[in-house]
Amino acid sequence: MTLVAERWTPADLPRGERDDAFADAVGATHLPWSLRPGPAVPGPVELTRYRVGDLTLVDCRCGPCSGSRGRAQLAATDADLVGVLFVREGTEHIEVGDARVVVGPGAALLWRADQPVRFRVPGRLHKWTLLVPSSRLPATPTGLLDGPAAGLLAALVGTTIAGAGALDGRLGPPVADALVDLLAGVLSPVDDDPAWARVTAYVAGHLREPSLSPPSIAAGAYLSVRALYALCAARGTTPAGYVRRLRLEGARRELARRGTAVTVASVAHGWGFGDPATFGRGFRAAFGCAPDDVRRGTG
Repeated sequence: MTLVAERWTPADLPRGERDDAFADAVGATHLPWSLRPGPAVPGPVELTRYRVGDLTLVDCRCGPCSGSRGRAQLAATDADLVGVLFVREGTEHIEVGDARVVVGPGAALLWRADQPVRFRVPGRLHKWTLLVPSSRLPATPTGLLDGPAAGLLAALVGTTIAGAGALDGRLGPPVADALVDLLAGVLSPVDDDPAWARVTAYVAGHLREPSLSPPSIAAGAYLSVRALYALCAARGTTPAGYVRRLRLEGARRELARRGTAVTVASVAHGWGFGDPATFGRGFRAAFGCAPDDVRRGTG
C-alpha cells in the first residue's frame, strides 16, 4: 500500500452537482468547512489525500471560492490538529480573529483547527495542506512561517508528494517524524539541549497515554530518571508538572472546540486523566474557571 489514500475530481459529475461534491470532498479530506463556490474558471479541480503516518497531507487545485470554520464546524472536528498551508500557485486570503493574511506562492501559514477562520480564494489556486496532531508540536500561534524555514519544509512536503505513489506505506511513520521534527524545530524556542529535545518528542508522542510516567519518559529519552528531573528543574518544572500542563492545555482546546458535543469526563479521560475530580481541580488552578464553563462557552 502506498501513501496515496484517495484522489477526487468532479470531471465525471454533472455540472450542477460539482459544487456540492467539492464541498463534501474538502470536508472528507481536510476538516469540516462551510464553503461557497465562486465563478467558474478554466482549469482542473482535484484533491489528493495522502496518509503519512499519523499526518494528513492534501494536494488541492481549485478555482475561486470562499469559506469558514465557525462554531458548527469546530464542534464537528474530532481531532485536535494544527494545519500548515503551503501556496504553490495563486493566492489565498485568510482571516483569523482580527488578523488578515494574504498567502502567496512560496509562503506557508500555520493555523490551529480549534480557531474560527475565514478564507477567500480570488482565482486559480494550487496549495498543499499538512495536518498535524497538536500534541506533537510546541505552542503554535497562527502566523506565517519565515521564508527559509517555509522553503525547507515545503521541499520535504513536495518530495513526499512526488514519491507518494511509489513509497510503501510502512515508510509513512518515519516520513511523518521527519516532517514533524522539522516543523517543531521551526516553532520551538531555541534550546540546544538534545536531551531535552528527546524528552519533548517522547512526551508529545505519548501524551494521551495514562501510563506516561517519569520512568517511561526517561527510558524513552535514553536518560536516567535523575537526569530527567534535573532537565525539568532547569526549566522550572517537574516531569509530572510538564505532562500535566500539556494535557490540561490539550483538554482545554478540545472543550473549547467541541463544546457540548462532548462531556467533561470523556475529554478528561481522553487526555490521560483517570480522575475527573483531579482534572477539574487542576483545570481551575491553571485557567481560573471550570472545565464545564469552557465546554459551554462561558469560560
